[in-house]
Amino acid sequence: MNVFRDFIKWFSYITMGILIVCAVNFTLYGSDTIPMVTLWQILLSGALTTLVTMLLYPKEGRRKMTVLVGTLIHYGALCGVMIACGYWFSWMSLDAAGIRMMCLSVAGVYVLTFTAYYIVDLKQAEKINQRLKEKYPN
Repeated sequence: MNVFRDFIKWFSYITMGILIVCAVNFTLYGSDTIPMVTLWQILLSGALTTLVTMLLYPKEGRRKMTVLVGTLIHYGALCGVMIACGYWFSWMSLDAAGIRMMCLSVAGVYVLTFTAYYIVDLKQAEKINQRLKEKYPN
């Protein structure tokens, strides 16, 4: 059941990040509306990148170099998935400019996702610490 809960948590963070980055991209490129199908494509992209994140994101407690290399592999895999999705969904052209735009978009989602994850986890850790202090005052 933990895997399902983690999937839902990551899916929520990642999909929120994709939605925000898509809204920014649509605004920057002068689009007034987002086609309905794009919303379903965002959900599918969120699910695919959540799977990649659950499989490849480096676990805690590893050496710094291992985490750094793992994070770069994770980011590269996310870029690969999103470039494929972007081309499939006609969100981008398969040229240097389109690939650069998608890699920057993935970086934006990465920052938004892990900022949200950090803030929520930090608050949960504070609550747990507070309860432990209340239960074990020594």
